[in-house]
Formats: sequence, structure tokens, C-alpha cells
Amino acid sequence: MINLVYCVDKKLLTQQLVSLISLVKHTKEPINVINLTVEVPEYNAKGKKFTDKEDKLCESVLKLGNPESTYKSYDVSDYFRKYLLKGPNLHNKYYSYYVTVRLLAHLVPEVPDKILYLDADTIFNGDVKELWDIDVSNVEIAGRRDAYRISNYFQSGVMLMNMKMIRETGLLDRACKLCSEKKYWWYIDMSALNTACKKRKIISKKYNSYQYKKDCIIHHVCATRESKIFLTKKWQHRIKTDEIEFMRKIYPEYRYIYDELDKIKENNKDLF
Repeated sequence: MINLVYCVDKKLLTQQLVSLISLVKHTKEPINVINLTVEVPEYNAKGKKFTDKEDKLCESVLKLGNPESTYKSYDVSDYFRKYLLKGPNLHNKYYSYYVTVRLLAHLVPEVPDKILYLDADTIFNGDVKELWDIDVSNVEIAGRRDAYRISNYFQSGVMLMNMKMIRETGLLDRACKLCSEKKYWWYIDMSALNTACKKRKIISKKYNSYQYKKDCIIHHVCATRESKIFLTKKWQHRIKTDEIEFMRKIYPEYRYIYDELDKIKENNKDLF
């Protein structure tokens, strides 16, 4: 069983489906997806957590690849309030504080000893088992080197995580504390993770490629789309309806995703 962790709410349903549709096309192993979701109106009045309806839809997509695959959301709103709803980064105008939800993974008992964390704006172009099989028994986190760094600063959108060691070393506890106390101008969670992580492994960028390449395993499309709007509070970090149309034009290779997504939306109009 391959254990994947996402952090999405209802606004990210389309983005989550894009990732899952591509996943089951390339991987036939049973997949266990854990979604950490929050609904904290005092932080974001519009944010709504995943419910059983969204879970069942996502699980139905997973089962197209393997009938043993599962999808389950866990509400971590109370943890978010207790450990993250404070500090100088709550209203960072360049980056959504929602990205810090992943820092709560160690508090959820159902999160197993080894996981692959993924941003929802990831598209699979190969079998994820190749990445899953990388040995992380002696490190806390394995990830690709960030494109804008020359040091071993890893990008947090795709991380192979040794949760057993992380729970022992307190890595995510330290990261949460940093987010609550230290001001970050840009990448809140990524900066905290890289500061807190003591044992890491740098892996090939093909497992987290910012550009579409035929040999990449995971295409992280965050850099493809509009990204952040300079000097505003807006961060374009989700696939919206108009962005799907944009992607149809620049990535015709993903036609199978768009076709399947159209069918899903037609059959589940109440969720979109």
C-alpha cells in the first residue's frame, strides 16, 4: 500500500481530482490517500472542509486504478486553531497560511510511519511507486532541491516523509512553533520545514518537476500558471475553471484528464 497525504478543502476539489485522475492512469498499486482538511471561519470565512461526499467521489476515482484503494479526510481544524492560528504569518499577503496544515500530520494517528506528501497541484506522468520505493529509513524528509537555491534546501510540494522518525525527533512540532513565532515573508511552511529538518535527502527533480517533461514522474504545475500577483494579497495557487481552460491550451498532453474531469463534473453537478 502506498500512503499519500494531501491537504485540501472544497475549493480545491477540482485540483485534487486532476491529481488523482493522473495518478490512477500510471499507478496500479493500491493507494491509501489521507486528506488533512480544515474549516476555520475565524481565519477564512469561505473555506469549507471536505465531507463524505467529496471523499466518496475522490475514492471512486482512486478505485479506477485499484479497487483496494481508499480516500479519507481528517478534520484538523482544532489542531490548526491550537498550534497555528497565531503568530506573525497569519495574514502573509504573498502566501496562503493554509499551506501550514501539512505541519499537523504527526498529530493524526491514522497517518502511517511513511508517507508521500503532495501538493494538490501535482500531475503524475509516471508510476509513483518509483518514488515511494526510495529509502528514507535514515532521514526525516526526502525532496528535490528548490530551483532557486544552491544549498540542500528542499521544495515542500512533494516530500517523502519518515513519520516514525519525525514523531521521535519533533520536527513538525518545531516547524509549527517557528510558524507561530518567526516572521516569514515568503514560503512559510517550506522555510520552517527546512530550518527544523536535521536529516534530509535530496532526490531527483524528476519527482517534482516545475515543467512538463516526458521523463518526469510528477509535474508540479504551480510555476506554470499565474502564480502570485505582485504586491497584492492574492496567490493563484489552485486550478480554477478558467485555469483548466488555460491548461487545455498549453498542455494538450493531459487531454485524458480534461475528458475524465468533464465526465465527473457532469455526473456530480451538486459538488461543483
